[in-house]
Amino acid sequence: QQQQQQQHIRQPQPQLHSPHNTAMSSEHFESLELDFNENMQTVSRKVNQQIPNFSGEQRKAAIRAAQKELERASDLLRDMDQEARSAPPQYRNKLSGKVSNYERDLQRLKADLTATASGTYSAPSGRTELLGGGGGGGGGEIDYGTNQRQRVLDANQTLYSTNDRLQNARRIGEESEAMGQNILGELGTQRETIIRTGGYLSQTDADLGKSRRVLNSIARRIVTNKIILMLIIAVLIGILGMTIYLKLKH
Repeated sequence: QQQQQQQHIRQPQPQLHSPHNTAMSSEHFESLELDFNENMQTVSRKVNQQIPNFSGEQRKAAIRAAQKELERASDLLRDMDQEARSAPPQYRNKLSGKVSNYERDLQRLKADLTATASGTYSAPSGRTELLGGGGGGGGGEIDYGTNQRQRVLDANQTLYSTNDRLQNARRIGEESEAMGQNILGELGTQRETIIRTGGYLSQTDADLGKSRRVLNSIARRIVTNKIILMLIIAVLIGILGMTIYLKLKH
């Protein structure tokens, strides 16, 4: 039966969350982080408070439950790592660092569970910061939860900062879009003005053409009148000359 349990522990479990193929969903990472911290606190409580005080089948059941919780935490940590890898470059290192810290915490807790299951577990002095030092099991759980809550607060602060940047970017985009629409409206108005001005110029050109034709007609009439007047004067001069000649002859 112990060999079957060990095989069950070593058997890989399927992931519970499908990874994102696109940009990081910060809300998804935060949700995974909260679930991971809850599982870690549950296992820490079992290792420090419950399993040492249990015996027999109750102890075995508590160990199996803790092992399942650790498997669940491993799945969550893999999903968190995938989210961190798909995060934007400016946040990727920070999230990857958090995942590395969680991985170390998970490995320590697995070692503690293994030691507890074999009856050789005692909290080392080098781990007092994580498990609360000499105050017993309850203090370890509280200190661990405080540490994880601080990490969640840091993540929330990053999310809020990112959200503010996105809001500013969206506001700038909306302002730019409004400015573009105003410019397009002004260009449309100027286009209509240019079209009307072109119409006025065409009409003026047509009027100038009519004026040129009228002036040319007047000029031709003046020249014609001058020619007629010169012919009349020549005829009158001829008649006057003939009259004088005839009078002088007689």
